[in-house]
This record gives sequence, structure tokens and C-alpha cells, in this order.
Amino acid sequence: MNETFRNSRWMAAALLPVAVLSAAPQTTVAPAADEGSYQGENPDRYAMVRVLEGDVRIRKGDLDEDLSRGTPVGEGDVVESRGRGVLQLGDGSRIAFAGATRFTVAGLFTTKKGEKQVLLRLDYGRLRVQLGGHSEARFRVDTPSGSATCFDDGAFSIEAERDRTTRLLVYSGRVDFSNQRDRTVISAGDRLTVYSPEDNLDRVRGFNTYDGDDFDRWSARALVVRRGESWDRVPAELRYYSDELDDHGHWVNSSEYGWVWQPDGVAEDWRPYYDGRWAPYSGGMTWISAEPWAYVAYHHGRWHWSVGVGWFWIPGVYYSPAWVVWDYSSGYCGWAPLGYYNTPCHWGYGAWGGGYCWNVVSVNHINGRNLRGHIYSDANVLRTFGGGTGGTAWTGGGRDLTPPWRRSPLLVSPTEFRNPGQIQSAFRPEIHRDRMMAYERQAQSTTGRTIFRRDMAPPRGGDGRPGAVQAGPQRRPFENRPAPGQDRPAPSPRERSFENRPAPGQDRPAPSPRERSFENRPAPNQDRPAPSPRERGFESRPAPNQDRPAPSPRERGFESRPAPNQDRPAPAPRERGFESRPAPERRYEAPAPRERVFENRPAPAPERRYEAPAPRERGFESRPAPAPERREAPAPRERAPEPRPSGGEGRGREIRR
Repeated sequence: MNETFRNSRWMAAALLPVAVLSAAPQTTVAPAADEGSYQGENPDRYAMVRVLEGDVRIRKGDLDEDLSRGTPVGEGDVVESRGRGVLQLGDGSRIAFAGATRFTVAGLFTTKKGEKQVLLRLDYGRLRVQLGGHSEARFRVDTPSGSATCFDDGAFSIEAERDRTTRLLVYSGRVDFSNQRDRTVISAGDRLTVYSPEDNLDRVRGFNTYDGDDFDRWSARALVVRRGESWDRVPAELRYYSDELDDHGHWVNSSEYGWVWQPDGVAEDWRPYYDGRWAPYSGGMTWISAEPWAYVAYHHGRWHWSVGVGWFWIPGVYYSPAWVVWDYSSGYCGWAPLGYYNTPCHWGYGAWGGGYCWNVVSVNHINGRNLRGHIYSDANVLRTFGGGTGGTAWTGGGRDLTPPWRRSPLLVSPTEFRNPGQIQSAFRPEIHRDRMMAYERQAQSTTGRTIFRRDMAPPRGGDGRPGAVQAGPQRRPFENRPAPGQDRPAPSPRERSFENRPAPGQDRPAPSPRERSFENRPAPNQDRPAPSPRERGFESRPAPNQDRPAPSPRERGFESRPAPNQDRPAPAPRERGFESRPAPERRYEAPAPRERVFENRPAPAPERRYEAPAPRERGFESRPAPAPERREAPAPRERAPEPRPSGGEGRGREIRR
């Protein structure tokens, strides 16, 4: 255990007044910036790098480094590209940037005044923007010669040269462009050219949307939104970040956590926050990984490990630089993934043996580009973190129950990160609290970004006096979402899917005709309501041994006629079909073409002549069966009646004229 934390606790206990020891049980009120109350940030205040090709740099404050797929892009970040890439926003909007481009993310969805707006500053280069289908924010791009603003769903491309020349092409929707002198609205299929901020906005021409260069064709493909299985598994705020989960993992329905996701193709010794690096950004130590699904799984939700299942990710809404706990001890720095109940995850692999899943490195390697090769698996090193390996729970016995780790983001300055020997000061509680409060004030004042916190309820039972036996901490989920077994509001018909329909033993509301499908029809042994004629199909026929209601003439088909050995009621004249036609000696005519159907054609009227149907009218299914021992009927005026012989094969039929 860290000597700093141990000494500070003993000193605090010694300085408490004696009156506290004799007072009634008390509870400690958590400070405003208590790290245990940290809930995260709004997910739409950061953008994800969806596609990246070539050399792209990003500047975050004083840091200037390579942009990677796992890097979150926030307000104030400057992107300078020699390659090309695509940014994904939380509302579904996507921004493609070309080579020789530099732009700044000035605002994401909420300004200091509370306005919903996405604001980009394009210094030079080329951007193509595809707005999301459900965004209520206005999208604005500022250039040296004017501002382009799109309010509705649309797509446009804007290019700014170093001499201030700006070109705007609108592919769909409408874009408002304004500068210091004029203002105009550009519709789909038109382009605008502007040479300076004082230029007239009258150079509007049409263009062919099929004309384009390589970047246009590449960005058109990269901006397409895919909807897979993960679309309905993750919270609505994360849907546009989730398609990478479909390509690199699978979903499992857990009785305790609901739908959880497992990565495919990971090694036996793999664990979360293992393959990647740390970056000292303003919001805290941020985990950067090259794993394609890293952004959504490491900055949202929690992880869990269980025997026979392995590691799986539990979706969550709020954003954090990394959902981990931190600890420092004797020259070692460690972090462990946070679980569903806001405590470090346990792991039963190797030296960890059922303890907390600490990833421990020497403090001198915390700023390495590839931490995987420096992580320890020595049980002697792992035992110094978290008060042991986690095999025993801290339930009392006179020990302080305050965990030695930090559960909120660890704020490290770039100077400390470059000189790892100075990082130890970031773990001191008073320094950590002051830095967290300063970051919250700075984020709120500059961008309007808010840190969410939840109420910290006092522990159940126990005595607030030092040395007294304390009750264990409440098991509170990391987000106050309803558990899988709790009551949930009934979903609308469009929300109901295979995984959230009622269980077989539960009462099911009667679905409307459009909702009835193979999945929600009653079981074979359940009572079935009589369906309407349009609802009755192959699936809704009564079982063979059940009583069947008499069908109407239009309902009687091949499926509804009696079995061969059952008594058949005499059908009405219009109900007679193929099975109930009269004896051979009766004469009949073929029905009209519109009346003849294999299953439900009406019976022929008696005492009528037989006429052969036209060639186009005769089909295999609708051709009547020939009468036994019957000759081809002659044309009415070409053949005379033939005398009926006394018997034998020569017997014929009389044809009446």
C-alpha cells in the first residue's frame, strides 16, 4: 500500500477531537468534487475518428501528436491533415477532411449560451459534411471569406484556399452563406465562389453532382451510415459509434446485465486497457488504443469478467477519458477496469488468481507508446495494489474502508507526463481534488461542457467513529439504468423486437394485424382468437383435431376442405368445388376465367353443355378432370347428334343443340 495514503490516514485519525469518539454515530458528507461521485460527461461533446488514412496530426492544448483511430476529438482541438479521414459526431453527422487541410473543432452541440450548434473553423483545405438525420443543431463552417450554415438535413462540400478563395458545393438540402457584405441561400445542385469577406455573393452556378475527383468519390463511400445488430443493443446516444462492434465481436444476453458485447479474436491473457497507451489530455489520462472498437468500449460503459464467459462490455452512456481506477505504490503505477458496481473488475487468470485486474507498470514507463510490453504479471508486484489481490473483502475489523485508488480521471500535466518521476503528486487526494475542480470550472467557462455527478448516499449502518466496524458499501450500478428484471415501460410496436417481446409464460397484449408475425402468434395449445379473413394464413389454421368454423366461400381453399374419411356436408351450389362436382352423367360448362381458381372455384351449374376453354384460358391447375369414358365434345354446328348404342365401348352422349 502507498505509504503516503497510510500516513495521511493515521495523521487524520490522531488529530480528530476526543469529542468525536464519544459522540453519536455520524456520517461524512462528501465534498463537491468527491471522486466517487464522478459520472462522466455528455457523450456528444466528443467526436470519434471513424476513418484515417495517411499522416494526420492533432493539437490538444500544448500537445502536438499523431491522430489515431482511438483518439477522442473534443472542442478546441486542431486537426492538420496530409492524408484524409472522417470524424463521427454523436448525432450521426460525419465530417470528411482531405489532404492539405487544417481545421479547428470550435464547438460541439452546446455553446456557452446553451445553443445547439456544431462549429468548425476551416483555415485551409477541404471538408465534406453529411448531416445526421435526427440532429436539431445547426452546422456551421467558418472560413476566411465567410460562414456556411446548414439547418436541415443536407450534404455539402466547402473548400478554402490560402488566398481566401472559398468554394461551396451543395449536394442536398440548403446552405446559408454570409460574409461581411452579403448573404444568400444555396440550394442543392448549385455552387458558390467567394474571393474575399467583402465580395458579393452573386457567383452562383449549377454543377453536375456526378462530376468529382477522387476525394469526392472516396468521401461519398466513407460517409455512408451502416445499421447492424449493435444499433439496437447500445443506448441511443451511442448508435452511430457502434458499427465497429458488429465487425469485431458478438452480443450475448445476460440475465444480470442485459445485452453485453464480447470482442472476438483476443488472446487468453488479454484484458481491457491492456493494448494501447496513455495521453495526458485536459480531461484526464486518456486511453488510446489501436483496436478498431476501442473508442466506444473504452470511453463508454464498463467491463466485467466471469468464469466460463470471459470478458464482456456493458454499454453505458456517459463519456470518460478511461473508466478505470488508479493506484500508485513504491515506484509502480497501476490501473484496473471499473465494473458494473463502480469497483475494480476481478479476474481469475494467472498471477491475478481471482483478484483485481491491475495493469501495473514501472512509473518510468507510463508515458510509453506501447505499454503492453511493460505490464507486470508478477504476483509480488500485483499484491501491493488495492490492499491485496482482492480475494478478501474489506468489511470491517477496525480498518479504514476508504479505497486507496482514484475512481475519477487522473489529471496529469504534460510536464509530469514527460517526467514520470513527478507523477506521484497527482495521486495525492488534495491535489487531485483541486485539479478536478479547476478542470470543471475551465470546461464550463470556455465551452459550456459539464461534468455529471451523482448523489453519494451515506453507507448503510456502521459507526462514523474511527476504528468502529463499518458496513460494506452499497452496490450501486455505474448508471441508474433499470436492471433486466425491473419494470420497464412497454415499448411501442416499432420498438418491439425479438429480444424484448414478453416471455412465453407472460401475458401478451393482443397485437394489431400489422404486428402479427411468426414470433408473436399464440402457442399451439393456447386459445386463439378468431382471425379476420385477411389475417388467416397457413400459420393461423386450427389444428387437425380442433373444431373448425365453417369457412365462407372465399375462405374455403385447399387447406380447409374435409379429410377423405370424414362426412362431407352437401355444399351450396356456389360452394361446390373440385371435390364436390356432380356425377359424370351430368353436363356442365367450364366457369368463366375470373371465377376459376383451383381451391375455391364454384361448382358447375347442372344441365349445361360442356365447352372447351380457349387455349390461353386453360392452365394446369384450372383444367377440369375429364369425365370417365367420355369423347371429345364436337362443335355445336359441325357435328350431328349420334345415336346412343345399346352398350359396350361404343356408347356415346347426346349433344343437344
